[in-house]
Amino acid sequence: MIKTITFAGLLFLGLTLHGAPVPQDLDYTDALEKVENPGIGFYRTQGLHLKTEGNQPASTWGNISHLRMDISEFSSKAVLSVNEETGDTTFGVSRPLTQDALDAFEATLDAVRQRGKTAIVRFAYDPWFNGSTKCDPEQSVILGHLKQLGEVYARNTDVITFVELGMYGSWGEMHSSNVGSNENIAEALQTLLQCTPPEIKIGVRRPDIVAVWLGVNKGSNYSGFDIHSEAFQDALAAKGDTLLRVGMYNDGYLGSYSDLGTIGMGESGHQMTREMMVQWLETYSLHTPYGGELVANYNGDEPINTPAYLSQEGFRTHTSYLNYEWHQPTILGWKEITFEGDDPEYNGKDGYTYVENHLGYRFILRSATIDTDPTGENGIDVTLGIENVGFGNLTRKAIVSFLFKGETENHEVLPKNPIDPMEWLSRETTTLSTHLEIPQEMQEGTYELFIRISEYGDHKSDKNYHCIQFGNPSAQYDATLGANKIGRFVYKKAGENGLDDIAQGEEGTRLLDGALHLQQGEKAILYNLKGEKLGEWRARTERCISLTPYQGQTIIADIRGGKEAKSLKIVVK
Repeated sequence: MIKTITFAGLLFLGLTLHGAPVPQDLDYTDALEKVENPGIGFYRTQGLHLKTEGNQPASTWGNISHLRMDISEFSSKAVLSVNEETGDTTFGVSRPLTQDALDAFEATLDAVRQRGKTAIVRFAYDPWFNGSTKCDPEQSVILGHLKQLGEVYARNTDVITFVELGMYGSWGEMHSSNVGSNENIAEALQTLLQCTPPEIKIGVRRPDIVAVWLGVNKGSNYSGFDIHSEAFQDALAAKGDTLLRVGMYNDGYLGSYSDLGTIGMGESGHQMTREMMVQWLETYSLHTPYGGELVANYNGDEPINTPAYLSQEGFRTHTSYLNYEWHQPTILGWKEITFEGDDPEYNGKDGYTYVENHLGYRFILRSATIDTDPTGENGIDVTLGIENVGFGNLTRKAIVSFLFKGETENHEVLPKNPIDPMEWLSRETTTLSTHLEIPQEMQEGTYELFIRISEYGDHKSDKNYHCIQFGNPSAQYDATLGANKIGRFVYKKAGENGLDDIAQGEEGTRLLDGALHLQQGEKAILYNLKGEKLGEWRARTERCISLTPYQGQTIIADIRGGKEAKSLKIVVK
């Protein structure tokens, strides 16, 4: 029951069960700042030549590492060295990967983990990734190596963003190989899918390989790769969710309409088209990484390796990562180009900033309200508007929690109903409403409220690794918590009847002549409903607190130091 008393120009609410939704005073714009979130962005390559014994882990750096793991010493077709005087050639030896080599690879992944970062992984038999041809061992050896590597992948799902299948041909790009037929690569893909958990996403170099894996092609007829075709739908029914783990890496990205031969293969009238590839990625790689190496323009007077082109197709392919080092003249050239795409927040910015800030997901807080019970008896209700402005989406599960940050303590709580940020899709705004219980041990006071999106879900022990920062101004991100600010509120513990009910004529009346009166020894702190402190008064210096400056507002008075602590809610008319 709510009891109201009109008194000296004031309307006092004695008992309130719920407050009104309070919009939070935050910046809801894209700050256009670079944010290093897990699994996205420009990468730098790090190579490691694995020997049979005596290996050391690779050095890693940057937000997302591209690990190029050379296992040429485990292929009898790979030329390791040539004696210039005698002409003698040293080859590798086709055999299983040694435990020493596997340990060095796993130690490299752990080094990435210890930095709180993630990695893309590609293995190949090309010595030192120098572009040598026909280095691959027999298919049975390749499949054996993949099974060994699958065991390592399975133990490191938290740090591996994407596995580029590699293995075949120069640089692991699935060309210039002696055994790299589409059928063999499809078999290798299936082998690795079967020996790794669902969290591991795997890419091949071209969509025609995926067509063979799906079984939708008829020789060089790729019409069945149209996602609307009967053949594709039949394959989808057969593969199920496994299809959602399969993606592509594109090392001829945007060099021409065919991406330098990445697409366009097949017989006349039944070719693999760009639109087929884009529709497949758009529909079935929503949560699978896509990217690779941008190349120079080979498309004449109609270049497509531009921020303007990416601002259209990038959203359909969910582009999430690119090699910063290739093709660097083009990438650095974007810094001299003014972005001219359809995105008002980036009007006048350079093209590089636009692309960098849109690789993968980018979450922007667009609104936040808190509906709070002033006593904390019923918890608080939070409603957020979160827009994903990035090209892509989250590619792995994340835990969403909320943090109450006080002056002397922090409390992390899970929402009543779990929240899945993988559902915050590109170019969509998600309205998120949730109820948060107040921990019993939480002390009274003013608290800032944060949302935390993390891999491990425990701010006290996970070192804030793999936490996701919103693209709003960085001042609204607390790096010590790995969490994004969404508001603030005042928490008061409930008494027997909630807030104190004070009426005219009672002993110790608080409200008189438009003022709040203190008794000897008391102090009062006033807050607005956003939890912002309005002021602090002590009876020994100022017994009478005028409420006139707060006309039209609802305030909470926290009174301490007397016979009994009190919390009052006052609507000043």
